[in-house]
Amino acid sequence: RAALAQEPETDQQSAARYFDRLDQKKQGFITLADMQRIETKVFNRTDENKDGQMTLSEYNFGIPDEREDVIERFTRRFRLADADTNGRVTLDEYMQFCANVIAAADVDKDGKVTKDEFVAASGGGTAE
Repeated sequence: RAALAQEPETDQQSAARYFDRLDQKKQGFITLADMQRIETKVFNRTDENKDGQMTLSEYNFGIPDEREDVIERFTRRFRLADADTNGRVTLDEYMQFCANVIAAADVDKDGKVTKDEFVAASGGGTAE
C-alpha cells in the first residue's frame, strides 16, 4: 500500500478506535476482564525478546516515524504503565494499568465501561 499522509488523530478518536478493538463481543461496553484478556495477548506479542518485560521500543515498534501523534500517545501510555519508572513494563504493571484505565473510566462504578465513558476518560490528556 502507498503511504498516505494522515491527519493527526485526537485522543478522543484514538480512544474510540481503541474501545472498538476492546469491545470484541460488540456489547457496547467493556469490563476489566475484557481489557486484561486482550491486553495480555498484546503484551505477549509485543514482548519481542520474551523476557517478560516490554521496553518502549518494543511497545512503539511498527508505528511509522511520521505518525508523531501516535508515537506520543503510545509513549504516554507506556510511561503511565511503567509504575516503577524503570523503563520496562512487566505484565503485572500492564494489568494494573488496565485496572487504572477502567477505574478512571467507569464513572458510575457498575463494572462496565461504555464507549462514551471510555472516550470521556481520554479527555485530551487526563491521567498525565
